[in-house]
Amino acid sequence: MMSGWTNSFSLLAKHGQKLGDSLFAFLAASDPETALEVDREKLEQDLHDAAVKLAAANRKRDDAQAALTKLQNDIANDQKAAGVLLQKLDAKEIDESVVTDFTDNLEDMQKRLPDAVQDAADAKEYADTLNEIVTSVKSRLEDFDRAAKQATRDIDRAKADVERQQMRAAQAQELEAMRNGTGTVSTALGALGQKATQLRDEAAALQTVNDVKAKPEARANAVEEARRIAAGTSTQGESAADRLRRLAGGQSV
Repeated sequence: MMSGWTNSFSLLAKHGQKLGDSLFAFLAASDPETALEVDREKLEQDLHDAAVKLAAANRKRDDAQAALTKLQNDIANDQKAAGVLLQKLDAKEIDESVVTDFTDNLEDMQKRLPDAVQDAADAKEYADTLNEIVTSVKSRLEDFDRAAKQATRDIDRAKADVERQQMRAAQAQELEAMRNGTGTVSTALGALGQKATQLRDEAAALQTVNDVKAKPEARANAVEEARRIAAGTSTQGESAADRLRRLAGGQSV
């Protein structure tokens, strides 16, 4: 059957297992480094408090065991001395009151013996339970440190990944800016080509307008030429000699 101390410390041990469970919750906070320090300091304080209690419990255990051992030795010695006293009482070497006092003392020690045995057992169980708790807290502190180191490495890797992605994004932005700059030059060349096409179109339009304007004059010239031919004064088809005679004042027949 478990004693009250065992039950109490079993509950305490179960509660103690929850210490440090907030590690990863703290790591998700805005200041994980400070949170880690606070969490570890709590574990260290728990370990210190348990260790202080363990030291006191060990001392009480040793004292209780020493008291039990002394009482057992005293009872054993007095039991041996009882025979000698009885011999002396029979020989009338001592008074009966001496034997009475001795017997009362022996009986008192024998009555105290069960309580002394229980006290020593309780003190040992108390110390043993505290020792288990100290060992457990030490183990959790070691686990905490390992988890903290692993979490710190994970954070460092995550930061490196973020920096790497930021660098890639910056490089992509830089390349995009360079592409946009090249595109601007190409757009300017395209605009220049469009300007040349527009000018050619305008020139073609002016040519069309000029052609339209020239058609009436050409028609008038054609009519005039027809009239000269009819009058025999057309110069079309004349030879160089005829043209010279005409210019010189003579008309060819």
